[in-house]
Amino acid sequence: RATVAAGAEICRRHPELVRACAAQGHEIAAHGTHATRMITSRMSEAEELAVIRQAREAVIEACGVAPAGWFGQDQGESPRTPRLVSECGFDYLADWPNDEQPYWMTLPRPIVSLPLQTELDDQQLLWMRQQPTWRYPELVQQAAEQLASDGRANARCLALGLRSWLFGRPHRIRYLDEALARLTSRQDIWHATAGELAQAFRNALPYPGNPK
Repeated sequence: RATVAAGAEICRRHPELVRACAAQGHEIAAHGTHATRMITSRMSEAEELAVIRQAREAVIEACGVAPAGWFGQDQGESPRTPRLVSECGFDYLADWPNDEQPYWMTLPRPIVSLPLQTELDDQQLLWMRQQPTWRYPELVQQAAEQLASDGRANARCLALGLRSWLFGRPHRIRYLDEALARLTSRQDIWHATAGELAQAFRNALPYPGNPK
């Protein structure tokens, strides 16, 4: 199962795809409105809040469940974004690739920051850095081995950003299958959605003074 970052426009145009993903057990997270529109500091607070609300409501309308997670388009943010995302009812945010473990963001309504591995993101690795696709399974395996070793005392996260238009190409898909097969064969990795990881962190380390 995966976490599907769904923008408001895809929810509007093809709600059947979002519903199909949810029906198969995938988590649906909010992902802005359009792939070409990032949140930036040039926006007013009202404009930014409207985007976040629109993204959240679009997921609810498409699949009937409020999204727990926020994935900013291209990780775009303003200094206000974590607070606004929190105020809109999200439980976690996945825009800050600055750690290998979840952590609390100290806000009036605290939320969990769930870090991603941007260097293993398929767009960063294959599209922008032009790494050969055949290297992908080995790179993912090396990361998994290191993080599993580091995480024996306290767990680490390995999150892989994937795009159907990129890794879904016929000449690439076999290497994704190989990488995932290597991961699923391991007994020391918990395969979870982003929301499950964030919830496990909340349960294990409640925010001080605010257990919920």
